[in-house]
Amino acid sequence: MSEHESEQVLENKLVQRFNGLGYKTVNLPDEMSLLSHFRQTLDEQNIENLQHERLTDSEFKRVLNELVGVKSHYQIARQLRGSDANPMGKISIQRDNDETVYLTIFDGLHFENNQYEVAHQITVSGTHENRYDVTVLINGLPIVQVELKRRGVDFRQAFNQVVRYKSESMRGLFRFVQLFVISNGGETRYFANGDGDLNANFMFYWTDRENNWLNDLDAFSASFFTKERLHSLIAKYTIFDSAKERLMIMRPYQIYAVEAIIKQAQDHPDKNGFVWHTTGSGKTVTSFKASQLLARDTDAEKVIFLIDRSDLDIQTSKNFNSYMTAIPGETALDLTTNTSSLVKQLQSHDNALIVTTIQKMNNAVNNPKYKGLLTSYHDKRVIFIEDEAHRSQFGEMRKNVNKWFANSQHFGFTGTPIFTQNIGSDKRTTETLYDEELHRYLIKDAIRDHNVLGFNVEQMSTLVGKDNISDEDVAGIDTREAMESEERLDHIVTHIMLNHDNKTKKRTYNAILAVPNTEIALRYYTLFQQKIKASHSDLKVTTVFTWTANEDSNQDNQGSTFDTSRHGLDHVISDYNETYHTNFSTEDFKGYFNDISQRMKDHNAQTRDENIDILIVVGMFLTGFDSPRLSVLYTDKKLQWHSLIQAYSRTNRVEKDTKPFGSIVNYRNLKKATDDAITLFSAGDESSFYVKQYDELLSELNEHVLQLHKIVERPQDVDELYNQGEDVLSTFVVAFRDVMRTYNQIRVYDDFEWSDVDSFTDQDLESFQGKYQEVYHQIGVRPKKDKTSILEDIDFQIDLLSTDRIDVQYIVNLVKAINLDNKDGRQADVNKIKRLLDKAATDELKSKADLIAAFLDEMVPTLQSGDNIGDSLNAYLAKRREVAVSEFAEDVKLPVNIIEKQIADTQFYGQADQNEMNKDLNDAGYGFKAKRDIKKRLKGFIQETIQRFTLV
Repeated sequence: MSEHESEQVLENKLVQRFNGLGYKTVNLPDEMSLLSHFRQTLDEQNIENLQHERLTDSEFKRVLNELVGVKSHYQIARQLRGSDANPMGKISIQRDNDETVYLTIFDGLHFENNQYEVAHQITVSGTHENRYDVTVLINGLPIVQVELKRRGVDFRQAFNQVVRYKSESMRGLFRFVQLFVISNGGETRYFANGDGDLNANFMFYWTDRENNWLNDLDAFSASFFTKERLHSLIAKYTIFDSAKERLMIMRPYQIYAVEAIIKQAQDHPDKNGFVWHTTGSGKTVTSFKASQLLARDTDAEKVIFLIDRSDLDIQTSKNFNSYMTAIPGETALDLTTNTSSLVKQLQSHDNALIVTTIQKMNNAVNNPKYKGLLTSYHDKRVIFIEDEAHRSQFGEMRKNVNKWFANSQHFGFTGTPIFTQNIGSDKRTTETLYDEELHRYLIKDAIRDHNVLGFNVEQMSTLVGKDNISDEDVAGIDTREAMESEERLDHIVTHIMLNHDNKTKKRTYNAILAVPNTEIALRYYTLFQQKIKASHSDLKVTTVFTWTANEDSNQDNQGSTFDTSRHGLDHVISDYNETYHTNFSTEDFKGYFNDISQRMKDHNAQTRDENIDILIVVGMFLTGFDSPRLSVLYTDKKLQWHSLIQAYSRTNRVEKDTKPFGSIVNYRNLKKATDDAITLFSAGDESSFYVKQYDELLSELNEHVLQLHKIVERPQDVDELYNQGEDVLSTFVVAFRDVMRTYNQIRVYDDFEWSDVDSFTDQDLESFQGKYQEVYHQIGVRPKKDKTSILEDIDFQIDLLSTDRIDVQYIVNLVKAINLDNKDGRQADVNKIKRLLDKAATDELKSKADLIAAFLDEMVPTLQSGDNIGDSLNAYLAKRREVAVSEFAEDVKLPVNIIEKQIADTQFYGQADQNEMNKDLNDAGYGFKAKRDIKKRLKGFIQETIQRFTLV
């Protein structure tokens, strides 16, 4: 195949491939022809419901308003798919004769009941005129948009083209696009559409069942775009996150795992099974989707999603509730200790899917109060889905549950299975417990696919030269005197404080320090506080741990600063309350824990007063905690096997380009433990686990600097490139981008010194960054009437330069994450958001700041635990918008429905209907001059209303 295959040739071949898969090509040159085609398709597919009377023009306008109107992409996506119980996309409108008619737009159960078509080169006018390469239609609606680049061109240019199209012209029916596919023929990716910014780090490979890439466009299309597979991606393998109001598309390994579970349940109900998907690969989403489909597609009486309660911080429980369609007024996951609620769910016939904890289920089958009520479950078919099977399912609780549910089938998910090498005292492996491995996706696969990051592991020697004891010796003898000496701990704290900003990109990210016990945690905390005070640092450090009432160390600690762990934590929490304006105590440990969890996840470089920079832990947060903002793990404790991989994996969640890998800094000798764990959990292949080492990165950086200097020797020379055309300017962009990429990786190494870089200094970097940003800025401010620039689709990776933003999306996410379970926590969250609103810097946020603040004052105090804050915020904004429209309508003496229609037209078509506006103003009795003034006011009000009351 030619490396110079053009974009047009790729496009033609792709359309032919669609034809071979049974798609019909339709000629749709522009947006109006798309609307006309959809109208015809809708009429034909619903002709019986329409009683053979096709939609009139006014009825079709009602259809468009019902389909899109002022809806968010999330709302459109939910409408397309219907409900979990009845996955049929339907709408209803009132016909001209006042009768209500229901129209089907998508059949989510049977793929063959839908119409599949393909169009290419649809021209859409917006701020620019855009031509979309290939559009996949289902029932006349554009569902997948494919953008192509010729072979040899960076496929990310197609991603940036999608970003540009979204801002310039993707409106109306194109709001129905669920997925994007981009390709240059040899590299192909897919990703979900949505409101807000798209992130290039969340483009996914498509693979076969063995995790082999299907990168070539033809191989990708032959698998991905079969009618049945595409239908399953749209209808089955999406997750709706109601808390964040976003659509998540599943990755291929997640889909294949779910399909393997469904097949095992249907074909071999007598056999269990487990899925080995590495930590950070989205096991919880996979297991949750499996439970949903098992409840719908098998004959099981109940499907029970069983969770280890210890995993459930406030954000995890919110995630479960946001994924699941709950009964109105109830949360999907009942976190109370009241087992009777679980028993009621087991007795109910309303819902085949239950989400609960293993602790509550164990109590239900052991409590005499409930045994009589659950006797029927001895023989009924029940399927258990067990997340994090490596921990919670080995023990007496699992035995008790199995004994009661004698006809049960179990499916487990784990990122770190139990093998003979890391077996526990019960001598049971994951395979002996679950019978059969159904699918695997290892850490080497996840790093290769960029679904998680690789690791930079540094072994720091802390005892060399002291009485001839080295870390190598201590790894074997682990003498407490050496490892817990004040001098050593002081040395470690000093090292962390000197290097932390560099390792976290000036605290764009945060870190965890893992220590062996609560006594050491408190000693580390004290040392940090002393050095922070002495150096006038604004570093924020705290600790969290559990305690027991009568600890072995209590006697030895008499008369010390902290005679018990709890007394020490009381002191820590007192400091915490003073720092963050909270009111926690050890009596409200859950509230304290949840507040820490939320702060770690909300970490933002622009909110230093609200951040936790370093969290000292003993065991908490080393498993189950998932935060892309965590990038560094400092360890001063023994770790091995699954506990080591679990702890390391807290740092390797994908975020932005500014986070190239997870950083591990070991202050104890964990070299052999790390090698052993990697070998075990990578099935013997550790090649992808580690990122490039310092010498290799330094060589790369010097080479990139050399290439940059071939284009421009000095920063000021960039100005001359503007006179040489955009092709030359683009070579500078690519060359300096490579310098920044490599610098972003090498900067975290303790060895890095600018003197190691040939003919390049930190000042050169800053100066070139200024020139680079100016090129990016010039593209952003280019008058829209100008022709499209080739620079517009170059991937600037501007995240490498930018700091965090306090924008509308960030604030809305904070609002949705308000802790409704705790009065003090709720008020602390509200106060934090208000402080940020007072500092609103963007015009978009300023236009909404008073509305959000009013919501915090008026509505948040009325919400109950389990209420959906996002839904409440949307309802509040809709009510305020209704008031604003009503007041404006009264002012200009126009009916409310006229103004609402003009707003809807502007959002759907990109502009108001001028002819209808003139007619409405004439009907209202306005003369020529007055009409001109009112039109100007009306247009201004429409734009202001859309900006003010639309969150994303």
